[in-house]
Parts: sequence; structure tokens; C-alpha cells
Amino acid sequence: MVEIIGKIILGLGLMFTGVQLLSTGLKQLNSRRFRKTATRFVSTRIRALLFGVGSGAIMQSTSAALMILASLITAGLITVSQAIAILTGFSVGNTILLFFVTMHIEAAVTFIVGICGIALYFSKSDKHRNAFLIGMGLGLIFFGIEIMTAGVKPLRQETWFTGAMTFSISYPFLSILAGTLLGFIAQSSTAVALVAIGLAGANILTGPQTFLFMYGAAIGSTLFKAMLGQGFRGTSQQLVRFVNIFNIFGATLFILLYYVEVNFHVPLVMAFLIYLTPSLQNQASIVFLLFNLTSAIFFIAINKPLTAWLARKSPPSEAEDLAQPKYLLNFKPEDPDSGLELIHLEQTRELEQIAGLFSTARDDYNGPDLASRYEAFNCLSREVAEASETVAAMPMNHLTAKDHAYYQTRQAILGQIAESVTQGVATILNARENAALERLSNSCMESLDFLIIFAIDAQKSNNIEDISMFKSLSSGNSPSMERVRKEYINSDALISAKDKGGMLDLTIMTEKIIWLLNRLISLVPPDTEK
Repeated sequence: MVEIIGKIILGLGLMFTGVQLLSTGLKQLNSRRFRKTATRFVSTRIRALLFGVGSGAIMQSTSAALMILASLITAGLITVSQAIAILTGFSVGNTILLFFVTMHIEAAVTFIVGICGIALYFSKSDKHRNAFLIGMGLGLIFFGIEIMTAGVKPLRQETWFTGAMTFSISYPFLSILAGTLLGFIAQSSTAVALVAIGLAGANILTGPQTFLFMYGAAIGSTLFKAMLGQGFRGTSQQLVRFVNIFNIFGATLFILLYYVEVNFHVPLVMAFLIYLTPSLQNQASIVFLLFNLTSAIFFIAINKPLTAWLARKSPPSEAEDLAQPKYLLNFKPEDPDSGLELIHLEQTRELEQIAGLFSTARDDYNGPDLASRYEAFNCLSREVAEASETVAAMPMNHLTAKDHAYYQTRQAILGQIAESVTQGVATILNARENAALERLSNSCMESLDFLIIFAIDAQKSNNIEDISMFKSLSSGNSPSMERVRKEYINSDALISAKDKGGMLDLTIMTEKIIWLLNRLISLVPPDTEK
């Protein structure tokens, strides 16, 4: 019995590991391509659906698709309606893996796993390693199913096991419950469907048990996503809700059809499957496709009202508005000079968002917290950086190339300032809890807040006098820096070494942010050379 249980656990472990390796390899190979392609080929709902089917067959990870699509919506590159259409097609494309594993290619799989394992050991190229990782993952899925079924087969000779299976046949709800539990644990209805196919191939599960097991898995994986979805806000939560509703609808519909077919003897899903093929494994693959395809057709029909309902239930958050580019939406990838001008405008917005980080430390502030505002900045920064990469690939003259290098340098400094300000605000908030440091922490914040507002005005006006004044105010010998240093030098009266350390942190943080702001403003635009 111990050996049997060991084989079952080993098979499940290999299969789930294979699914994970396959998903990881495909995500690394395709997530960036998925992102770029999604923004180009979703102009109509049909194209979005077809793109979703293809990407689902390739990526095999709804979670990865959710994250990528949420970032594209935040960046303003696609709409929620388009993202839902992609996810609808994605769910149908996901079913291809089940058809693949029902093929009898065990001998070929041994070679695939062996070759991929050896290649992974010797390969140094990330691209090649990802390809071998995919092959290894697919092979482990096959091996896991084979080992699991080999472990389960001897149980058919055990009286207690056959009695339990007979009992479960009489109570279909138990198969649904088992699938729900495993779906919640595995967090993937596809992975549980693979388990069901393996058990069906070993004649452990009957057809109805197999189908109900798969329906329950959809409910279980949805319950897990619903728990995770509580941490999402805005459009990200809209997408999570859609995926959950999609699975619950399909599971509920097909469970009802099962009971109607069994209790009222109406030929429905199971009769159709038996008509198509006598193989239970093939029937399981087909019902998984029907499950997702039926839901897809339904949600295609109600796309508009569903999108409107989701928008009411989970409206875009303020942080999402901050993260979305405003000027790059007009970016056309054939004019580098116009592209750089739009990047310049977005970089001004980035600096304004950095100033907004200080507002989170004010008592009357009621907007997104520090972490949310910083994440919004990073989202916007990634879009600006990607636009800069697109411009870099365009043909440009010498002066435009110098402009591009200038904006790339500015972008790097803006990222450093945002990170430093985020850390600085956290330091200020911690220091306020200490009465001995409260006055200095408030002074540091007001000085930095003033300087960054001054920097924004100087950048917008591009006035030489304003820039010169800012450089003077942010120099190492400026009154603000002298005051901070004086506070630290005169801090010997502080009894606690912890207080002294807190003051040092404030001093270093303030100097670093001021130095970075000075460096940003000191950059000389190449326009002055034209």
C-alpha cells in the first residue's frame, strides 16, 4: 500500500511540476511577444478572440495572461472589452494541452525528456534553455500521468476501494466536491483535468465521474482566484471577476445538464460524447473544450453589458489613472522627433507624480497610499521606457540621436529619484513617530517638497534664470542643506543612539534626493546645440 501511495504522489508531483515548467517556459518565451502582439491585433472583437485562442494554446497560463492584460489596460493600450475578448479566446486555446496528452507517444516522450534534460545541463543560452524547459515540462506531464495511473491500477483489486468507487458513483456530488478541492489546491482547472484524464485512462473513474470531476475543478480554481482577487482594484479586479464568472457559469451549466440528462433521460452532453468517440480520455478532452467553448459563446454575446457591469462594480482606481500615459497614446512609430516630444511630456508627468509621493505623508491626504503611487509611477515609467526603445529602433539623424540619448538619461534619473523619494517618505514617516526627530522630519519633507515643485516649474518653463536659481537652491552649500547638516551636528544632546541614527538616515536621504534633483535639472538639452 505504501508503494501504491508513493507512486500516486510521485505521479501527481511530476505532472504538476511538468505543468509548472511548461507554463514558466512558455511565459518567458512569449510574455513580451504577447504584450506587443496584443496591442497590434485587437482592433476588432474577432481579431481579439482569434489572438486569444492562439495565445492560449501557446502560453497555457491564464494567470500570466491576466497580469499582462491588466498592465496593457493600465497603460491605455487596450480596453477592458478587448481584454475580455482575448481572455474568452484564451480559455478555448488552453484546451489544446488535453488533446495533446491523449496521444499515445510514450516512446517519443522518453527521448524528448532525456534530450531536453541533457540540453538543459549544457545549454547557456536563455532562449534555448526555455525551449528545452518546455519540452521537459511536457514530457513530465506524460510521465506523471503514466506513473499515477500505474500506481492507482492495483487499487482496483482492493475491496475497500471498489466499494468507495461504487458509493461515489451513487452520489455524483462527491466527484464535484473532489474536483473542487483539488482545483482549489492546484489553482488550475487544466492541471486537474489532466489528473481526471489519467484516472479515466486507468478505468478508475467512469465517464460521468470524470466530467463532474473536471467541472468541480473549475469551481475550485475559481474559489482560489476569488480569494486572490480581493487584493486587486479597478480594471485588474474586473478581469479577475470575468474569469471567475466565466468558470462558474460553465461549471453550473454543465452540472445542470448532467443532472437533466441522468434524471430525465434526455440525451445531452454525455450522449453526444459517446456518439463522437468511444474513448473516455478523448471524451474528457472534448467535454473540456465544450465547457470552455460554450461559456465563450455566451460571453461573446453579452460582452457589452458585461463590460458595463464590471466597470460599475470595479471602476478604475486613482492609481490606475496615474499609471496610464496621456501623451503616448498619440505615439506613431514612424516619427522619432514627435515620439521624443511625447516622451518629454510624459517625463514631466513622471516628475509631477514623484512630487505626489510627498503628499502621502500629509495628515489630510486621502488618495492612493505610498506603495500604490510608486507602483503607478513604475507602470508609467515602463511605458515611457518602451516608447524610448521603439524610437531607438527608428532611423534618425545625428541630432535626433543626441536627443534620444538625453531623454534616456533623464528617464534613468527619474527612476532613481522616484525610488529615493519613496524610501525617503517612508523614512520621514518612521521618524515622525519619534518626538525628538519630528521637527527635523517635517523640515526635510517641506524642503524636498518645495524643491521638487520648483524643479517641475523650471522644467516646464525651461527658463535659464529658474534653472540657475534651482541649481543654487539645491547645491551642496544651499541654506536647506546647511540647516540639515547643522541639525545633525548639534544632535549630541540626543540621548539615544537610535535617535542619532534616525537623524543620520534623514540627513543622508535628503542629501541624496537633492543631489539627484540637481543632476536632473543640470542636464543640458541637445536643442541648445542646434
